[in-house]
Amino acid sequence: MGIRYQFLLLTLFILLLFSAQTVAQNEVLREQNSLYGIQEFGVSVNIERPLTLNSIPFDVDSVRQLIVNKLQALPVRIIGEGALKRSDQFPLLHLHINIMNDVGGIHPFSAELKFYQPVKLPLNNDIQTMGSTWSDSFIGVVAPDLMNFIAAKSAGLAENFRSDYESVN
Repeated sequence: MGIRYQFLLLTLFILLLFSAQTVAQNEVLREQNSLYGIQEFGVSVNIERPLTLNSIPFDVDSVRQLIVNKLQALPVRIIGEGALKRSDQFPLLHLHINIMNDVGGIHPFSAELKFYQPVKLPLNNDIQTMGSTWSDSFIGVVAPDLMNFIAAKSAGLAENFRSDYESVN
């Protein structure tokens, strides 16, 4: 009886482990598939930093241009900033960079790239809103003299976006 019980527990554990992996794989496929058929989108960047950090060697426009350069090979139209400001219904690739206070001579930071597009909420009378359908992110630390690394690495997330876009289009 003891061996059967152990075998049953081991079998249930293995099934649970594989089902968790399947769910994670399905989520990645859903994110990739959400990019199918996208023909145009805008690119925006937001940089958050503490007031004690007087200046950084990059700005929103330069990081946005780095992202646009990494996406040039895609068969999509990048919507200009003026059109993006006039409407909230365009798909949007948004990068948020958060640089935190200096801790022992280094700056912790995070970067998150999300793709937003119009979605309908079927449980709420098909109200249309913007929803995040794809995302990628990372965290890191950098010395004050290597702050440009943040811009380059953050814009590098666009390569993951490009790769996922190309895999479904």
